[in-house]
Amino acid sequence: MAARREESPAGARPVTVTAPACRSGLAWPRLPAIAELATIGTGYAAYALVRLAIHSGRHSAFGHAAQLWQAERHVHLTVEPFLNHLTAAHPVLAEAAGYYYGLPHFLVTPLVLAWLYLRRPAAFGRLRSALVLATAAANIVFWAWPAAPPRLSVRGMTDIVVTSDILGAAHPHGATSLVNLYAAMPSLHVAWAAWCAVAIVIATRSRWRHLVWFYPVTTTLVVLASANHFLLDAAGGLAVAGLGMLAASRPSRPSRLLARLLARPSGPRHRHAPCTWAASRASSRGRPIGDRTGPGQRGYVRWWRALAVGHRLWLAATTGTYAAIECPVGSSARARCPAPATLSGDA
Repeated sequence: MAARREESPAGARPVTVTAPACRSGLAWPRLPAIAELATIGTGYAAYALVRLAIHSGRHSAFGHAAQLWQAERHVHLTVEPFLNHLTAAHPVLAEAAGYYYGLPHFLVTPLVLAWLYLRRPAAFGRLRSALVLATAAANIVFWAWPAAPPRLSVRGMTDIVVTSDILGAAHPHGATSLVNLYAAMPSLHVAWAAWCAVAIVIATRSRWRHLVWFYPVTTTLVVLASANHFLLDAAGGLAVAGLGMLAASRPSRPSRLLARLLARPSGPRHRHAPCTWAASRASSRGRPIGDRTGPGQRGYVRWWRALAVGHRLWLAATTGTYAAIECPVGSSARARCPAPATLSGDA
C-alpha cells in the first residue's frame, strides 16, 4: 500500500499510522533455491505415494472411468474415439503426439518455474503457490476418486504411446512404470499447461504473449487423441488450475475491508483520512475548551480507536505485514475532525 500525503488549508503535519498490506490468499513468498527444490521433491513423493495406494483400488478406477464415459455419451461429447482413430491412422502424427505427450509436460513446466524464479521474482511466489495448490488438489482427487484412462477402459481405443514405443513405453520398466496409470481425473497435463500459459501472460507484457494459449489447447487435443484422458478429465484439469490460481491470488476479505477503511481517498466531503481523529483528540488536550473535540466527536474517536486496536490484533495474528500511510493533522481540532453528520453520510 503506497504512502499518501494530504494537505489541509491551515497547514498539515504528517502523522504515520500502520495499515495492513493485503496478503494474497494461500500464497507464500519466494524461498531459497534449496527450499524450492525440496518443495518439488515433496510434491513428487506425495504423487508416488498416491500411485502406490491406487494400485490396490484399480477396480474402482475402472468403475469411475465407465461413469465418465457414460456421462460423455449422455451429453454427446464423445470426441475421443474420432481423434484417437485419426491419429493412429497416420504413423507420423501418432509418433508426434506420443512425444508431445511424454516430453513437454515434464520440461516446459520446470523451465517456466525456473524462469519465474530467476527473472520474475516478484511474481514467482504467487504463481508457484498456485501450481503447488493445483497439484495438491489433483493428488487428493487421484487418491479419493481414481479413474482409468480411455486407452485402458474404452473398447476400440489405441494406446498410441505404447504402440509407437515412445520413450520405451512398450517395455515393462519403461516410461509407463513411472506414472500413475489410474490418475486420469483431473488431467495434470492440461492443468500444468494452463498454468504455464497463465504464468507467462501475467509475468510478461509482450504483445505476443497471448500466443502461449496455443500450448494448453494443443495439450488438450493431444491427451484426447492419445487416449490418455477423457474430455471431462481435461475439464477437471482446467478446474484445478483455476482453483489454484484463485486460492493463491484472492486476498482475504477482512484484509481488503480494513485496507479500504484505513486508506480512504480524500474528496470534497472527506478531506482527511479517518486515522487523523485519534491523533487530533490527543493533540487537542491542553487547548481551550472551545477548541477541543466535542462529545459527539469523541464517540467517533472511541469507535475508530477500537477499530484500530482490533485491526492490529488481527494483523499480528495473521499477516504481520505493515505499510505506512501519512495522514495530515491541521492546527485546529475542529478542522481536523469532520462533523458527525458528514461521517454518517460518508459511511
